[in-house]
Amino acid sequence: MKNEEFLKQFNEKLAKLIGSSTKVEEAMNYSLSSGGKRLRPLLIKLSSEDMSVKIDLVWHPALAVELFHTASLIHDDLPQIDDSPLRRGKPSCHMVYGNDFAILAGDGLMLKAFEVLSLSDATPLQKAVLFEVFSRATYDVLIGESLDVEYTGKSEELGNVLRMYAKKTGALFAFCLACGPILSERFDLIDKLSKLGTLLGVWFQIIDDLKDLLADEKQTGKSVGRDKILGKPTVVSIMGVQKAQIFADNLFKGVINRLEKLQMKELTGFLRSFAN
Repeated sequence: MKNEEFLKQFNEKLAKLIGSSTKVEEAMNYSLSSGGKRLRPLLIKLSSEDMSVKIDLVWHPALAVELFHTASLIHDDLPQIDDSPLRRGKPSCHMVYGNDFAILAGDGLMLKAFEVLSLSDATPLQKAVLFEVFSRATYDVLIGESLDVEYTGKSEELGNVLRMYAKKTGALFAFCLACGPILSERFDLIDKLSKLGTLLGVWFQIIDDLKDLLADEKQTGKSVGRDKILGKPTVVSIMGVQKAQIFADNLFKGVINRLEKLQMKELTGFLRSFAN
């Protein structure tokens, strides 16, 4: 299945997951329908394609990861965290529905993610491993977000910032790349692809930091310059723009090289295109 057709069907399925009878469901649907690249679901699809997994097994983990990711963005934008008024080119959830309903909407999407994953047609063994890896990844996101809050306003070492990136952003990327091995029961590759997913997430976060500093709101679809205003230590603030870009480029090349050695052709082809 081509990526365009996958995304069309994915968005149709996503739109049917949440009801519409309460205000909190309205808030959840508002954030889910605000667009976004759907990068994480695509990574699951491509990782699975490279492992010859049937598309029917891809939908539930792909939907689950997007639900949880959207929830984390709702919470991340709150005044108590990043205080960001824009997300995906639209007012953030709390700007439209208030802090209380934004918190509840984020909670609801996180809970829905686990329900959706439980409905997978995967075998009992595949499903058990999916739950284990997904649960660990979502907890790591929490730890990463907490470190982000803890480090704000402080001068932090590069190693600590990179470890925070690995959890905050890398954890869900790790789950996405692990889905192919899990659903094909090539369990020996889970650890390798999880680690590459983590590194890919670190690369993605550094690129996001560069955009926050150098791009404008029309390009990013969200408020820019927030990291500097809030005093967040980033790879860019520690290394400088030029060195951070070189660091990110080398990291990306290393990930691509290792994915190619694992014969992940669909995944590497997409990532090369995405990075350009």
